[in-house]
Amino acid sequence: MRFVVSSDLLLLLLISFLLQHVHICLTFTDNNRLYYAKEFLHRFGYIKTNDSSLEISPPAVKAFQRFIGLNQTGIIDELTWQKMREPRCGNKDLRRIQRRKRYILQGSRWPSNEPLTFRIVKYPTTFPQQFVDTELTKALKLWSSASSLEFEHRKLKKQDALKASNLDHKTDIRISFEIGDHGDTEPFDGPGNVLGHAFFPQYGGDAHFDNDEYWTMKSTDGVNLFQVAAHEFGHSLGLEHSNKPDAIMAPFFKGYTSNFSLQEDDIRAIQALYVFKGYTSNFSLQEDDIRAIQALYGGKPSKSFSSPLSNSIETFQPASKQMAPSVKSSNKVTSLCQDPQFDAIIIIDDDTYIFKDHLVYRRSKSSLDTEYPKPIRDVFGRWEGGIWQTIPDKIDTALTWPNQQIFFFKGKHYWKTIRFQLQTGYPRLIQDGFRGLDEHHFFTGHLNAAFVYSGDNHTYFIKDAMIWRLHMNLEFSSSIDIDYPQFASRWLNIGEKITSAIQWINGLTYFFSHKYYYRYDHIHQQVDDSYPTYPRPISEWWLQCNPGAAPSSSSSSSSLSSAYSDLPRWKRAAIIFESNYTNVENSNDSSGRRENERNLFLINISIFIITYYL
Repeated sequence: MRFVVSSDLLLLLLISFLLQHVHICLTFTDNNRLYYAKEFLHRFGYIKTNDSSLEISPPAVKAFQRFIGLNQTGIIDELTWQKMREPRCGNKDLRRIQRRKRYILQGSRWPSNEPLTFRIVKYPTTFPQQFVDTELTKALKLWSSASSLEFEHRKLKKQDALKASNLDHKTDIRISFEIGDHGDTEPFDGPGNVLGHAFFPQYGGDAHFDNDEYWTMKSTDGVNLFQVAAHEFGHSLGLEHSNKPDAIMAPFFKGYTSNFSLQEDDIRAIQALYVFKGYTSNFSLQEDDIRAIQALYGGKPSKSFSSPLSNSIETFQPASKQMAPSVKSSNKVTSLCQDPQFDAIIIIDDDTYIFKDHLVYRRSKSSLDTEYPKPIRDVFGRWEGGIWQTIPDKIDTALTWPNQQIFFFKGKHYWKTIRFQLQTGYPRLIQDGFRGLDEHHFFTGHLNAAFVYSGDNHTYFIKDAMIWRLHMNLEFSSSIDIDYPQFASRWLNIGEKITSAIQWINGLTYFFSHKYYYRYDHIHQQVDDSYPTYPRPISEWWLQCNPGAAPSSSSSSSSLSSAYSDLPRWKRAAIIFESNYTNVENSNDSSGRRENERNLFLINISIFIITYYL
């Protein structure tokens, strides 16, 4: 049977259909853009979570616009949208916390006492192997020309295929061209958009390139392999993305450039990690450059620098004539590396200070400072009436607060410093300054830990098995939470006795338990799921010590490297610096996008059917 429908009726049906669904098509277009933008911001570090809603935080959009140099509108305007669609590197632009600096260092680096080895374990299917070797070698030489690094290409002959596994174990940087999901939770997406990604030294330094791209050399067509490889190898060496658009480490691929070379920002960054005395340049080191190099390699500062977190000039030098003379102690100095259990830990000017008995150690970005330990009284205190006032030895714990406020606790009393200078009117009773932390709430003194928790920015105190939470502000008023104290093991899900805690410079909370430490995932309220797993040894990961030997003036990454010579270089790099700021996040949930695509397909089919019968 054949149904006969008048053309007028079909036309009315079509008009009705379009009136009902044209807004759906428009909404799909807008929603698709919002979905992509939110997925983009999540994948590249601008937002922490990627839920199913299409709401995008304006500060996150502004952060992206600021990073790439666009007008900070906080909305996905056309320029912002087009930038999001450009080909780029798959690594994140932003970590959870980072200081404002021209270049950005990830933190881990390779031991540079021997050449770095690299091997191409999987070649692209559409680009000749000899050209791949040439372009990748040229990209690595770009970095070695401005640093102390040397590279060695390890090639595997066909008859040595059985030795591949052993060769991989001895290879530092493994390079491969992959398609889609290739086993590292960061799948490629086909031609365009993400071109490649690489892992920092502590994660192995491997570099992956999208095999679906049309790789070329010295051509405006396709994607230039040399330029993309130079960028990815920067990550393999320890560099983050740069917000300088002309830098090699800028995240976006700008197209083929005939005179492609390292820019000033790239040179500063690589030399901050791998100093090269033979390199000459027409620019001089600035204050933050000197800080970066000295933080990694040590050295005596020739001038005083202003603090990055205050407007004052740091003139408080522990060894200066203004300080109280050091008192020679008859106590035996116990190496922090040999016995990494300590009393307290704080942060001043992005440096970590660790207290043990009567001594204080300083840990810079990469290792323990060789000019420390020093007696606590030589570093913290103030002159008052001709008498040098200081904080006591063998403190129970310490608390780092905003604006360089530091609180030291011992027994039932506490002391306060602004950076290194002791404030007047101390010591005071803990129950007077932190109201509610008293015997009525089961607190009897001698805290184990005090910290500001990254999950809610409240201040917490731990004593044995109990934990207290206080609501506090900078006017120093406080009140104990009505639901506290609680059992610390139930709240933290750690189980071991906490001996110290801190919210570190990366914005994450770390808990210490005797000779081990944990990194805490405040989103899931549990110990961070990472590899190697937690707890980790403080001496190896946090202090970067050669087990059984304290750091000395000759202690360096090379000594650590030789101490772990039986391990792969990537693992040695990880031991040198534990800076796992973020877990690799899987942002591959595309169910919403698939649903939109399915809806659009059904709409198109409906229009086709009606049009056909007309």
